[in-house]
Amino acid sequence: MRVAIVGGPGIGKSTLVRQLADLYHNGSYGEGEKGVWDPRVLADIEAGRNPVGVTAYFGRLYDANYRDALEHDRPGRVIFFEGARITLEAHLAEYPAEQHEELRRVLAIGDWWKPDRTICLTSSTDTIEKHIKLRNRPHESVELMVHRFRLIDAEFRRLAALEPGAVIINRDNMEFHERADLVRIIQGAGLPMFTEVPYEMMERFSS
Repeated sequence: MRVAIVGGPGIGKSTLVRQLADLYHNGSYGEGEKGVWDPRVLADIEAGRNPVGVTAYFGRLYDANYRDALEHDRPGRVIFFEGARITLEAHLAEYPAEQHEELRRVLAIGDWWKPDRTICLTSSTDTIEKHIKLRNRPHESVELMVHRFRLIDAEFRRLAALEPGAVIINRDNMEFHERADLVRIIQGAGLPMFTEVPYEMMERFSS
């Protein structure tokens, strides 16, 4: 089973992907960030330039992840991805309308991905601002990130309503490092429950 986790910048996608993958012990595919991306990408995103190149770059990153997962996906597994075709489409909102036609050509990269479930994270602006400040990344402007989030979050909500297998989950008052909140997300998305690794009190170990 392939599960995409999507949402606006700063909402906690990377953290949720890692946490859920650790619970299921099936691995995950993040989109990366500074240190993983081509160094020019962040500069172009912040300046609002090269939209076709930026969109194609992330499309190719996601495509590499989905292709690799084909070798690992099998019955009983739940594999998590950060990003999906809906991600590429939602980010069109950041760019002028006259560029959208060419940008939509890039979306074809993701036409075949088709995750079984797409978890679309949304939240209030206050939650996003809090989490951006907490992670305190020197290359991120809180004001710019919040502005981008407002634009993209509205698109994610609209697109998720049209996406087969998509569920919208409001992450307000949720912490992705808390077991109860992770279980709420799993249940809200209709995912099969993970198998718990047993913990027990013992004085001697017997294999």
